[in-house]
Amino acid sequence: MNQSSPERAGFYFNLGIAYSAMGEHDNALEGYDEAVRLDPEYSEAYNNRGKVYHDMGKNTEAIADYDLAIQKNPEFSAAYNNRGIANYDTGELARAVNDYDQAIRINSDYISAYNNRGNAYRALGENTRAISNYDEAIARDPENSAAYNNRGTAYHALGENERAIEDYDEAVRINPDYAAAYNNRGNANNDLAQPERALRDYDQAIRLNPKDADVFINRGNTLNELAQFERSVVDYGEAIRLNPNYSEAYHNRGVAYNRLGNYEDSERDFAKVAELREIAENGQSSVAP
Repeated sequence: MNQSSPERAGFYFNLGIAYSAMGEHDNALEGYDEAVRLDPEYSEAYNNRGKVYHDMGKNTEAIADYDLAIQKNPEFSAAYNNRGIANYDTGELARAVNDYDQAIRINSDYISAYNNRGNAYRALGENTRAISNYDEAIARDPENSAAYNNRGTAYHALGENERAIEDYDEAVRINPDYAAAYNNRGNANNDLAQPERALRDYDQAIRLNPKDADVFINRGNTLNELAQFERSVVDYGEAIRLNPNYSEAYHNRGVAYNRLGNYEDSERDFAKVAELREIAENGQSSVAP
């Protein structure tokens, strides 16, 4: 007996889920395409196809699909949350907040939406409102390491470094492999004039994620403050290896070279900073075709 269109659509929807889980984005898209062709009212398929587009960095296509999912089901909280994420990623922060508002209106216990709305408020510089949202997420999930880390970042932005460290402590207690939380705690310790503690945190962050150029910059800056210029040069060099267009790394390494009396390398780094600044101002790419 032939399957009905909704049944066949469900088959392709599940196929899309399976391919997406394997990271096979193109095959996942084909599955969801067929699902919505067979059932044009299939809101979950539009939502999932939007997530695949988002994972591919195609936020315009993702938002179009979330729009369709919401059009088919105006009470689809996950689609609002997902559209908020895509709007956040494209810098449309006010739209992102509106989407998270709708997600939370529909589902007042939507932990991810509170956390995401907190991130949007933090990006808007509204750190107190961000903290309120992280509070809501933590109240509903006291073991949410990301919410603690994010709330710590908001406290840090407000200059409340002790409270920030308390949150980072919780984040790494819950998830001892949380590299970003160690890096953030290092920043707070550095601001509290605790460079040795900061270095321990940066060391741990790098051990967990040796591909984060920002942590090498942070550790290099702390070493610079301790007049350990040879070590800071190494860290800035690693940041540049990871991100060859990292202007701050060239500048700070130039300063360290200067302190070491290595004026030739210092001037070379400062010249690179000027080159990168000119490229950025002209909207060019420094990567050869």
